[in-house]
Amino acid sequence: MNTPLFAALGIGSLLTLGLPHRSPVHATASTAADTTLASKLAGTWSVTRYDASSKAGKKFTIKWAKDTAGAVTGTVKMPNGPSYATQVVWSSDTAFIAESAPHRSADLNEEVVTRMVSRFKGDSLTGTFEQRPMAYKGRTETGRFVAARQA
Repeated sequence: MNTPLFAALGIGSLLTLGLPHRSPVHATASTAADTTLASKLAGTWSVTRYDASSKAGKKFTIKWAKDTAGAVTGTVKMPNGPSYATQVVWSSDTAFIAESAPHRSADLNEEVVTRMVSRFKGDSLTGTFEQRPMAYKGRTETGRFVAARQA
């Protein structure tokens, strides 16, 4: 008898949790977190990524900075390849999530968006990544990475 009520409450909770809430207090806290994150990330990082299907590492660099709007953005540069933009979409004092602009993956040979979940480990970063195709063809690429700030 209570099943429809519980179903409605559950759906309402999911919808509420899935939507970003921006109140003046949250916006202020977010700005402070973005400033702290920007100071931790600013500069160029050497990254080695390890695909789930391979033990060989692939190297690239990310240059992080705070843009004029206050967001923490980066430029990913593959050796002998194109660059693409990425942006922090969530952060805490110990971790952050970044999502890239659509770009061409040499491994998947198609347009993808890359999502990175990064954790601070001393002066370095560790984390995981996933490349998702813009047009689903049944194949994504996942793996882990380590990064160190360049001198």
